[in-house]
Amino acid sequence: MSELYEDKERYLVYRIKDELYASPLLDFKEVIEYIKPKLVPNMPSCFSGMINLRGLIMGVIDLRLKLGVHEVNPLKSSMLICETEVGPLAAVIDKVEFVVYVTPSDIQDLKIEGKVQIDCLKGFLQHQDNLITIIDIKKFVSSIENKSFVEQEKAA
Repeated sequence: MSELYEDKERYLVYRIKDELYASPLLDFKEVIEYIKPKLVPNMPSCFSGMINLRGLIMGVIDLRLKLGVHEVNPLKSSMLICETEVGPLAAVIDKVEFVVYVTPSDIQDLKIEGKVQIDCLKGFLQHQDNLITIIDIKKFVSSIENKSFVEQEKAA
């Protein structure tokens, strides 16, 4: 790797409605086209169901719904596959945009309250004319998945 990128980490930038989000590229196993999930009863609305990806059954979290975007078009969606504490999980987004190289000093750590759990929010990145929200995707989807299983057990 050239000296230009030695101290930089690659982040995958993806779009949810009009907003840009980014997470470390190595947190993702792959990006796939949207697969319609099989619904699972008594789960939170952001837990879309289960899919079979090449023989591997995994849960699907719709990040758009978790982030408060209720106008979703699954036909124009992608899925980010990431490994969590309890196994692989698919996260539904609108579109993958690009990969950006980031140094830790590029990320501005702002303490705010919002729809993203604060421990999952790593900060913000100014890239060209865009302000990008940096999310710890593994922690974010794991917290949703763990909460979903707890809520399912309470309902049983």
